[in-house]
Amino acid sequence: MIDYELTCAKVREIVLRTAQMIKHERQNFSALHNVETKGHSNFVTHIDKLSEEMLVNELSTLLPESGFIAEEGTSTKKGEIYNWIIDPIDGTTNFIHGLPPHAISVALMENSEVVVGVVLEIAGGEIFYAWKNSQAFCNNKVIQVTGFSEHQQALIATGFPYYDMGKLETYMDTMREIMAKTS
Repeated sequence: MIDYELTCAKVREIVLRTAQMIKHERQNFSALHNVETKGHSNFVTHIDKLSEEMLVNELSTLLPESGFIAEEGTSTKKGEIYNWIIDPIDGTTNFIHGLPPHAISVALMENSEVVVGVVLEIAGGEIFYAWKNSQAFCNNKVIQVTGFSEHQQALIATGFPYYDMGKLETYMDTMREIMAKTS
């Protein structure tokens, strides 16, 4: 059995190093020349691939017996007990346009349970993390949901679907309902 808290701390270090590489690579990035299309409004850049390779290599060193579920397919190794889930640039469309948020998202599954999670919003430098049976943190401070119990007090934030237009009508109906009942 691994130490979840220690593993989470090491993953944060790996994610922070990866973010530095992404920021460095972003300086010479051109949306006109460095973007591939995987499908309608579904993009990938060489920086996605490079950052995923870095994450896979470093996480493999951290937990050699682990496998990967990696968005860009850098590794398809399956672990018997442990598997990392990686999105090297979560929000590639925003990244391409130079807009936040875009993040590195990494989770560790033990069997079918997520036991460590780290998300670093690259532009803003906020790092969110938790491990099994811990509180959730942002930049070393405990975070939690508000104590509001009424819908009209709740603040809801969302992105918009951009590649599965078959569900657009259902999404818009849901948004209409939520917007009418929340802050």
